Amino acid sequence: MLMAGAGLRAQTASREPVESALPARTSAPLLMANEVKPEPADLLLQQQAAQHALELGLPAVAAEIYRGLLAVPGVDRAALTLALTTALLDDGRVDEADQALQGIVAERGAAWHLRAGLIAAVRKNFDAARTEAAAVKPGELGPADLGWFYFLQGQLADAAGDGPKAQAFYDQAAGVAASDQQRAQFELAKREAELRAGRRDDSLLDELRGNVDKYQGTLTGYQYVRQYAIVLDLAQRKNDAVSLLQRQLLPLPPGARATADEFHLLLGMIAGPDTDTGRQALTELLRSGSDRTMQRVALQLLGPAVAQPGGLLDELIGLTPPHPILEDLLLFRAQVNLMDKSYGLATADANLLLEKFPGSPLIPAALGVLLGDAWEHRRWRSAADYAMKAREALPPGQMHAQLGVLEAEAWFRASDFRSAADAYAAVLNERPAGVDAGALIFQRVQAEIEAGRLDAAQALIDQFTADPAFDAVNRWQAEWNLARAFEAHDQIAAALARVEKLLGASGAASPSADLRLRMAWLQARLAFEAGQPEQALKQAGALVDSLAGAAGAGVSAELKALVVSAELLQEAGADFALQRTDAALGLLKKLRTDFPQSDAAVQSYIVEANYYADHDRLVDAQALLTKLADDFQGSMYAPQALYLAALNAERRGQDTYLEDAEKLIERLVSEYQNDPLVFYARLKQGDIFRKLNDFGHAQQVYEYLVNNYAQHADVLVAQMALADCHSAQAANDPAHAESATAIYESLSERPDAPAELRIEAGYKFGLAQAKRGSAADAQKTWWRLANVFLLDPAKSADLGATGPYWMGRTLLALGDSLEQSQKLDQAREAWQLIGRYNLPGGALAQQRLTRYLPAPATAGK
Repeated sequence: MLMAGAGLRAQTASREPVESALPARTSAPLLMANEVKPEPADLLLQQQAAQHALELGLPAVAAEIYRGLLAVPGVDRAALTLALTTALLDDGRVDEADQALQGIVAERGAAWHLRAGLIAAVRKNFDAARTEAAAVKPGELGPADLGWFYFLQGQLADAAGDGPKAQAFYDQAAGVAASDQQRAQFELAKREAELRAGRRDDSLLDELRGNVDKYQGTLTGYQYVRQYAIVLDLAQRKNDAVSLLQRQLLPLPPGARATADEFHLLLGMIAGPDTDTGRQALTELLRSGSDRTMQRVALQLLGPAVAQPGGLLDELIGLTPPHPILEDLLLFRAQVNLMDKSYGLATADANLLLEKFPGSPLIPAALGVLLGDAWEHRRWRSAADYAMKAREALPPGQMHAQLGVLEAEAWFRASDFRSAADAYAAVLNERPAGVDAGALIFQRVQAEIEAGRLDAAQALIDQFTADPAFDAVNRWQAEWNLARAFEAHDQIAAALARVEKLLGASGAASPSADLRLRMAWLQARLAFEAGQPEQALKQAGALVDSLAGAAGAGVSAELKALVVSAELLQEAGADFALQRTDAALGLLKKLRTDFPQSDAAVQSYIVEANYYADHDRLVDAQALLTKLADDFQGSMYAPQALYLAALNAERRGQDTYLEDAEKLIERLVSEYQNDPLVFYARLKQGDIFRKLNDFGHAQQVYEYLVNNYAQHADVLVAQMALADCHSAQAANDPAHAESATAIYESLSERPDAPAELRIEAGYKFGLAQAKRGSAADAQKTWWRLANVFLLDPAKSADLGATGPYWMGRTLLALGDSLEQSQKLDQAREAWQLIGRYNLPGGALAQQRLTRYLPAPATAGK
């Protein structure tokens, strides 16, 4: 299943001196290829999409989704293979289903034997089916599989000629069905099994034809018609079977509705839903049938085609009185539209189902549609709410646990880390099968880190060390992120102390060889970050030397290569810091020669380019970054290289270089559409257009970001830039002035916006009011900013990075406006606040204040 940013699996080791807006990368350093795992939510959402495809009668689509998931490293292959087997079997691809199932060698539990038995039964190898059924322990099956176990028993009883026993098993399967939809699946499977079974000889056909004629128009006769049609189909006389059923349907009396349902369903199955005859029969069953289970079977057979606008589903949903299975029709249409990405239509049906059927067992599925829409549109708080409500409507179990994961992930992506931490804690008490529990533990720790509760994060890591699920890889990533958080809070000493404590641990607390190696590398890196390059070089050298001895025993060659290449990169950084440029460049060259495809080698281009940029060699920096993007297309660092190259081009200033920067950004956006940097690249593109005085294109860029990234953490920055763009065009078009003013006002009043952004917006809103001749309104706006953000001690301490600057400008403008209004005492108070709070603009404020200070006394007077 969910997406860049969900797991926040730590930043890379590369620094970002040109611009701090680059978002975190999603994997820690020193991870081997098979250790990089997808986010749990992303996997779960894809699995749910596959399940919806099965429910919609699209097993081929479901099979493709499962095959795609199986190609992802680190997934639960056994669980996904079982799901793939189910989809292939449902699609009638029995040999492929068997081949997939046989790929599971070590984990052949109850679910495996159940599917093996179902495959054998389809092949009519009932001896093998009985053997597999006997190996199934029903208590080990999940709710979705248990019904199929009883269904298999029914098939075996049917094959043995024990009709009453078979029917009892089929009834038992229906009784434990996980949903009405699954009950309909059992009915369909039972009828498909009938079409495959039975005798095919001519004597039986003659006998059945005679009985049809003998008992014409009676209940017994209808039973013989059904059997006769099935045997005709088995005898490869499909057209005769179809004609028979069509003739029998015509004279049926109004009271024979149950028989009509039987004949319509059988006609649809024999003729096939892809033929006009079969489709008409199934459509009639949906329109006028009396058996809800059969109507659900017809809906599954007809598939998504009935949900086309103006089609059958629209007709049936609009009926008065309501259709007997209206809630099923609404959910079916909602899920089809969700799969087709027609989100508005999908959510409308889901909400209608919730409104009309508040007690329906389909409520969790309807909420799942709303969850899918919210997730797709990055409305994380809404997604968390829908997941929570769906959980409340379900009993404990696999789906309940999976929704817990989605709720926790949604809170995390909404940056509500405390709610995320609580949700992950709940999930870890109900761990869903097929989900990496170690990843959930990591996320639990990461939520505490993001919430700034580093002590709690440390305690959790120590607590979960004894949990086998919290393996060395997840532990390493948690330790790495914790160290990064300590750095961000200027607590490198605390980070070093934790690393040293871990490296000094012995006995049961001693880290594995892999984790110890990674922590030793982190120790050297932290020394460098602490401003101790000589110490970092010493530790790096000792680490590399140790790999040739006992410390390297049991460590894979791949991990050794990762560590050595990362150390070369780190040593180069230390040499740059010590101004040993030739040595640093030599190490980078050696790194690219000895480990040309390593992650560190790719990063080395950025490190070297950063050195050139820091020394105003912008052309060299840009060329090196472009080379990275050309030579390592598809690398996670290529978008960053293009972004940094664009920034270097922008720094060169002239219009031709600004145009180069814009082209580099356009390349980034077109080649890496889903990279987290796209938002920031587009934002920078708008800024460049403004520098080129191309405000029309700049406006389009900002509007695109506002409309398409409504839930992005920095979308308010784009709104501010859009307002500034309108303001720049206001002289030639009053409509732009109105648009700018409206945005400034809205941003200044948003309680969820950062203080610095609200102050900036309020300052500019006041300017717009003043330009319109509303000086009094402007003064009120500016005084309100001072009262809310400066005079309140709880808020004045946290104005952000740019808040003091904008507050200083606000008070200067306020004083000037008050002076022009002849409110001199209030003007002086505004200017004095600048000095009192040590805000930028103090010299200008003092100049204004001196105009009203008493003149110094003249000597002799």
